[in-house]
Amino acid sequence: MDGTLLQEDFTISPGNLAAIRRLEEAGVRFAIATGRTYYDAETICRKHFLNPYIISNNGACVFGPDGTLLFGKELEKEFVSAIVSYLEQEKVCYGLEESGGYIAPKDWMEVFDEEIARLRNKGMAIPEEKVLFAKQETQGQNGIRIVDNMEEYLKRGEAVYSISLITYDENVLKKAGGWVSRYGGPAVCISGTHNAEIMYQDCTKGQSLEFLCGHLGISLEQTSAAGDSLNDLDMLEKAGLSFAMGNAREEVKKAADIVTKISREDGVAEAVCRILGRIG
Repeated sequence: MDGTLLQEDFTISPGNLAAIRRLEEAGVRFAIATGRTYYDAETICRKHFLNPYIISNNGACVFGPDGTLLFGKELEKEFVSAIVSYLEQEKVCYGLEESGGYIAPKDWMEVFDEEIARLRNKGMAIPEEKVLFAKQETQGQNGIRIVDNMEEYLKRGEAVYSISLITYDENVLKKAGGWVSRYGGPAVCISGTHNAEIMYQDCTKGQSLEFLCGHLGISLEQTSAAGDSLNDLDMLEKAGLSFAMGNAREEVKKAADIVTKISREDGVAEAVCRILGRIG
């Protein structure tokens, strides 16, 4: 969604929305694949009168149009408690991603601000507009909840499918990746310039696309996918026809069959036109 389908104000442009309608009228299934939680993605879709299948939490969950959880692989509760302790000790900005919402500690934005100040003191140039966007992207999510005591919250035993890290520090990601690797299942997945997710290595957008194809009884060759970031790579590689937005990372552009205009210039609509042109 972010960097591909959504505009900078986190809405779907009229051009992209009209293109999705044309897809549906042509009998083509439209699905969302996002790092956002299901509740957040579904709320955005509902506001635009869309009712798609939703691959959420970077591939850890797959939901049907009626909200049924078709697939979900939650992180072990002991691991979640351990990684939360580690992140708080290391002063890393994080949030827990359930299917129903995003759970954040009360001081999460203060921790993020402290990191930005530290990196700038070391000479790293981080434009204020990027800082503001990162905050808006996280604070503006639908279903976000701030908790005063994360330890008490974790005792409730809610299912956590992924853990979001908000950071511009590559060393933080490397260190977290090394810590997580000791558990043998989860891994750190880079999903943007300032965010990453901790989740099971086999829960990717590509794997969930394959699952959804099996559920719908279609082949991967009959699918098209569009994306812009590293967490889209395996999905683009599995799809029969793949598109990278003009604003995508270079690795993503190289992996895609076609590079479209940038997302804010309706790159998705361009992709849809090409898809409809192929199926006649």
